[in-house]
Amino acid sequence: MYRVGICDDDKILCSLLEEQIQELSSDISVTFEIEVWYSGESLERDLKKGVVLDILFLDIELVQKNGIETGGFIRDEMGDTDTHIVYISSKQSYAMELFKMQPLEFLVKPISTARLKEVLERSIKRNKCAESCFEYRKGSQFFRVPVKDILYFMSMDKKILMIKKDGQEEFYGKLKNVAEQLPAGFLMIHQSYVIHQEYVSEYAYESIKMMNGDVLSVSKPYRKEVRAKIRQYLKEKMYHV
Repeated sequence: MYRVGICDDDKILCSLLEEQIQELSSDISVTFEIEVWYSGESLERDLKKGVVLDILFLDIELVQKNGIETGGFIRDEMGDTDTHIVYISSKQSYAMELFKMQPLEFLVKPISTARLKEVLERSIKRNKCAESCFEYRKGSQFFRVPVKDILYFMSMDKKILMIKKDGQEEFYGKLKNVAEQLPAGFLMIHQSYVIHQEYVSEYAYESIKMMNGDVLSVSKPYRKEVRAKIRQYLKEKMYHV
């Protein structure tokens, strides 16, 4: 069961989008459980009550609380970095404003079935990848941590500090060896830092701010590469319309 949310004040669009998603169920071989909201306020109330979504199609131009504010509520107030947010709009001028919300995609209305299928398949694939784990050793014991729970790694002398959503772990090792074990989506920005790109909230040429508020330096040798990869990330995630 894949949990899908739609939040748009256009009831006709919501109905059409719901039909499109249900029709794709057999093509993708996934059963979708769809919930619909017509305002950001009603969505936020239900999220507070414990509603959990795998993917949310969120209109930017909601009448009262807009989609960017609602996205901020999901990421910041709820602390939810797992739900895939797909912004939908009749305009194409929001990309940079959306970076902090880490959207999976940005779709321009009207939404074609082909584009919708592509986004759903990517969301499902990414969730499967997120289930992969990073393995490390402490003494004679081995531990596994889901990759989706890791924000970044920091090297301190001969130790590695792994910063997670719910705390941190420390173990002996080399950052270079850690980086080699990590899947796509992790990026070395400094001799001492490897970040999970999904959890970057703000980017500047010389620094990166993570979702937990930590600001990390981007060292000179990495700046050109990091800037290029961030731009590619923005292109793929927000300009792919």
